[in-house]
Amino acid sequence: MNREGESAESVFGMPLPDCLVTSIRDRSWMDLAGSPRVEQVFGQAPVKPRFYSIAGITEATRWWRDELDEETLRCYFGTSAESAIPGHMSRMKTVIVGDLGPDLPFVLDYRDSPVDPSVAFLGEEGAWRKISDNICDLLLMLDP
Repeated sequence: MNREGESAESVFGMPLPDCLVTSIRDRSWMDLAGSPRVEQVFGQAPVKPRFYSIAGITEATRWWRDELDEETLRCYFGTSAESAIPGHMSRMKTVIVGDLGPDLPFVLDYRDSPVDPSVAFLGEEGAWRKISDNICDLLLMLDP
């Protein structure tokens, strides 16, 4: 049985926020890839944005966690440690939820909260940067 506010869906033990799960199920999440606000919110023009389904989230996160060797992980400003220096991301505390194009992922970052992760983006400038305090805020920012 779930506690109130806890999602029934999780990826590698990290619960997906209810607002994201609801948005995925009604397909409005995937439709936000075409939002006219994507560039404004992320600070970069999208190339071919994709906002993933739960299966896509699981697949992308599996690649991030299990398939990247340490050298390639460093190219993505990632680390296998649970904590990371500013601008870097722990692959053990993140769930990839979409991308704005090749090598432009955005993630739920669970380092500060196991139930209300922030959202971070790895743009062409390099280094991860926080986009929003949580995914529900991101949904509101992108919804025209």
